[in-house]
Amino acid sequence: MTADNHAAAGAPGGQAAVPAPGFDLEWPGTLVYSPRLALKGHALNKFALSLRRPENRQAFLEGPLAYMDAFGVSAHDQALVQARDWSGLLLAGGHLQAILKVAATIGQSLWHIGAHNAGMDVQTLQRACPRVVAGLPGGMR
Repeated sequence: MTADNHAAAGAPGGQAAVPAPGFDLEWPGTLVYSPRLALKGHALNKFALSLRRPENRQAFLEGPLAYMDAFGVSAHDQALVQARDWSGLLLAGGHLQAILKVAATIGQSLWHIGAHNAGMDVQTLQRACPRVVAGLPGGMR
């Protein structure tokens, strides 16, 4: 199956909702989470992973800038969080699993991160994905 056929196969009516992705190993095709990125994003990831605790999520929601300041998150990275710039956060050294904690805290999901990275809205991304998982709470896909 070619990439074009694969993209079309998952869309309703055989029409591709989005173009087939390229298969390059450089951004935006692939982001390799390297030691350099890990070091660059240390404060950002420490902040994001702190959101595993309910009381920390509440503190972040009540005063996001002060909360991020306490973890030494740079003004640039704070602006990325405020803008919900998921791609920018990954490029700033945020680990996907950590950044997902930020998204979940503000009511977004991996769909939002993926859609932002792909340059489309969530509904378009969901239509382009061939699988639907049944049985998730709240009718989530």
